[in-house]
Amino acid sequence: MGIRVGINGFGRMGRLAVRAGWGNPAFEFVHINERDGGPETAAHLLEFDSVHGRWDREIGHGDGTVTIEGQVLGYSQADTPGGFDWGAAGCDVVLECSGKFNTPETLRPYFDQGVKKVIVAAPVKDGALNLVLGCNDGLYDPAVHHLLTNASCTTNCLA
Repeated sequence: MGIRVGINGFGRMGRLAVRAGWGNPAFEFVHINERDGGPETAAHLLEFDSVHGRWDREIGHGDGTVTIEGQVLGYSQADTPGGFDWGAAGCDVVLECSGKFNTPETLRPYFDQGVKKVIVAAPVKDGALNLVLGCNDGLYDPAVHHLLTNASCTTNCLA
C-alpha cells in the first residue's frame, strides 16, 4: 500500500495529478472532493481531456464514488477543507488543487484532521516550502516540511 492521497479540487490540476500518479505503487488515490458537478461529471472529465485526449482506463461512478480500473475512490462536495474529514478517509497527503485555499490558516483543517502533508497546486502566501523541481528540491526535509507548494506554472516555466 502506498501513500494514501486525497484531492481537493478536481479541475485540470486535480485530474492531471490522478493521471500522472495512477499506477505508481508509491501512491494510492482514495478520495476526491469537488464542489461542482458530482461524481458523474468528475468521471467524464477524467476520461476525456481536451489536450491529453481520452484516458485509456476503465472509469465509472456511483453514489458518492468515482471508480478507476475497479478501484473505488470516495467523492464529496464540501466547500472548504474542513467540510470533509480527510483523516477519517485515511488520507496521508492532500493535493490542494482548488486554487482557493492558499494560506496556512485556510489549510490548517487538513492538519487538524490528521493529514500529514498538504501540497498546494498554487503559490502559498506564507509558511510553505516553495519547491521548484530541479532548482531547489534539495531543500525538502520530510521531517520538517509538511505544507508544500510547487509554486505556479509561471514560476516553473521561468525556472
